[in-house]
Amino acid sequence: MRAKVFFYCLLAIGLYLTWRLYDVQVLQGKKLASMALAQRSDTVELFARRGSITDRDGNVLVRSLPSESVYAVPHDITDVPGTIAALQKIFGKLSPDTVAALHDKKLWFYWIARKIPAETADRLRDMHLAGVQLKQETTGRRVDMVGKMASTLIGFVGTDENGLDGLEYSLDSLLRGRSGRETLETDEFGRPIPFGHETIVKPAVPGLNVQLTIDSYLQYVTEEALSTQVAKYHALDGTAIVMDPWTGEVLAMANVPDFDPNRFWKFNDADRRDRAVTDVYEPGSTYKLVTAAAALESRKVTLQSRFPALDALEVGGHVIHNAEDGMPNTNPTETLEDIIAYSHNVGAAEVGMRIGAKTFYAMERKAGFGSVTDIELPGESPDIVPPPKDWSASSLATMSFGQGVSVTPLSMARYYCAIANGGLLMRPRIVRAIDEPSGQVLYHYPPEVERRVFSPKVASELRQFLRAVVVRGTGDPAAQIKGYTTAGKTGTGQMVINGVYAPGWYAASFIGMVPYHHPRYVIYVKVEHPIGSYYGSEVAAPAFDTIARAAMLHAGVLPK
Repeated sequence: MRAKVFFYCLLAIGLYLTWRLYDVQVLQGKKLASMALAQRSDTVELFARRGSITDRDGNVLVRSLPSESVYAVPHDITDVPGTIAALQKIFGKLSPDTVAALHDKKLWFYWIARKIPAETADRLRDMHLAGVQLKQETTGRRVDMVGKMASTLIGFVGTDENGLDGLEYSLDSLLRGRSGRETLETDEFGRPIPFGHETIVKPAVPGLNVQLTIDSYLQYVTEEALSTQVAKYHALDGTAIVMDPWTGEVLAMANVPDFDPNRFWKFNDADRRDRAVTDVYEPGSTYKLVTAAAALESRKVTLQSRFPALDALEVGGHVIHNAEDGMPNTNPTETLEDIIAYSHNVGAAEVGMRIGAKTFYAMERKAGFGSVTDIELPGESPDIVPPPKDWSASSLATMSFGQGVSVTPLSMARYYCAIANGGLLMRPRIVRAIDEPSGQVLYHYPPEVERRVFSPKVASELRQFLRAVVVRGTGDPAAQIKGYTTAGKTGTGQMVINGVYAPGWYAASFIGMVPYHHPRYVIYVKVEHPIGSYYGSEVAAPAFDTIARAAMLHAGVLPK
């Protein structure tokens, strides 16, 4: 009897287990499998491959290349000391946290390095290290193909391909594309399980390609010429800009110091700063062309008007002197052209006081000073151009020769473009076109005229003044280029440090155009705190000479 009872009990248990197996595996199998997957899965953002950045000729400056990341499964590492030694041969000394993680046998996942170069990944793959694996990165690895060239202009990205500075930051919405979604199998802490099931819920859409107005050859020449002058005079920093005055396109924009975007973390903020748009400075004598424009456009001064040729002038309790880089007065009177050619501060102050505050300030604002240019670069600073109600008794006189106002290098270069093109203020442009990933042009940016600053006649007269600077003034012979006609203006502005003019600190600059009659290029050069000389004709003009000569030859214009 006991045997029968035992048999029927076993039969009942067997039937129950069979029914439960059928219920779990067949009737509820799909539902339970789905619930189990949901418990160990997570939906994450799938980043898109970032678009490339090219120069005006389509040469690639920055692109995202295929890349892999390295992770470890400490539970599967059989020889921890040997694995650590092998990894250190490739990646250098590992952090204490990484070493501790590799010793933790309870750990199933730990990142070793993200987005390593292809050659590094191949070396690691050949080692066949147990517990060390490679994972393909969907976004690739951002690589600056030209090293430091145009680095302060282009900027850099973070680990997840998000723009952090420069054009990479300001154009991030175009370059990064549209993210997708991916479902991954994860552990209890939300970390991906190696070789787990992955499902693309929504594919990522690659970013757009951006074509810049930059000419790579001119960018290289400009950086080399600027670096030479900064090094020669042991200067603090330097900035140079090359623009097409007829379109407003920036053909080159250089800063010294600069940095390597591929290793941006090794450089400080000062090295990465785009001084052409972020830094304002007192321009000095290059600003006298604003005074001249206001005088001629208002017709309060003509080419025949003459002013007393004084070496000193007292205004509002302050004595104004001609700068040392100006040329001595040899006549009792001088014309507006003489004042510009010889860079006389006293003469510029006399012109400013004759035309009055209202006329002068109106020209400043009309010329775009006091506001940003709206170029596509981030961090642009507005000029500091106070209104007449905030002026002192001597402000009009000192502003007339570029002291008491602060402008960015880009806004000054833009103004000289208006002189070169006949009086039109162009919006500066650094982006030329937006392209689809396939290469098809999505949008091409046309030249944009903001407004007319002065008449073509006044523009022609201002160019005549700038030509006189080179032929017989402070730019003679530094800004003369054999075989080409040039025009330009020297500038030596005092630098303000901690709110006061610092003794011995100057910003030497030169802004010019080539050729004189129908300018093809406007070239700006500024060097801050040079040692040994601080005259724009000696410190900045030689760089203008080098850039202008190379630019004309690059354009196919031979010297005559």
